[in-house]
Amino acid sequence: MKKWLIPVIIAGWLGTLRANEIYGGPGDRLVGIAPQDSLVDSLIVTIQIPTVIGLYVNGNVTFDLNQYVTAGTYPPATFPAYYAPTAVSGTNADGVDIQVFCNSPTATWTLETWGSGDFSSTVTLDQLVYADDGTADPPTGTWTSFTTTPTTVTTGSKTNGWQNVNQDYRFRAEADDEPGTLQTTIYYRVFSN
Repeated sequence: MKKWLIPVIIAGWLGTLRANEIYGGPGDRLVGIAPQDSLVDSLIVTIQIPTVIGLYVNGNVTFDLNQYVTAGTYPPATFPAYYAPTAVSGTNADGVDIQVFCNSPTATWTLETWGSGDFSSTVTLDQLVYADDGTADPPTGTWTSFTTTPTTVTTGSKTNGWQNVNQDYRFRAEADDEPGTLQTTIYYRVFSN
């Protein structure tokens, strides 16, 4: 017998030994006859991914006009005058870090913002203005004054991971601003439909 014929015969014999494949599904108890049967059982893996929206806001913002006094730019020659933040806790030196997440291609998300109220009786909430990160300084560019009513910042659909929607802030100094350490709270909300 030729040497190449022996492996062919053995392979053919093994193939006939496992001639029957018996398939089952979850919970089936399979039984076959050895050596000609082979048993193949299966199970189903289910992954449930919910529709998720997310919001990340980082960046308490300070406008310390003492630094502008030292720089010789406060008080300004004419009012109103706009000032950039002097300190932020996020990475956006001109405002606040904001990120939105949405994993649904059919959902539309909306980002809104508003403030809790005026800084004081003479420094009103609308003196704080915001715009998309990188917008030209006021009075050019498109800047929006904060109000106590939720205002749409932007909308979108499925994001590719966390999407940056950072905002720049400016403070509009007015001639009647009285001194003090003044605060208000700014809110951001994201929701989808």
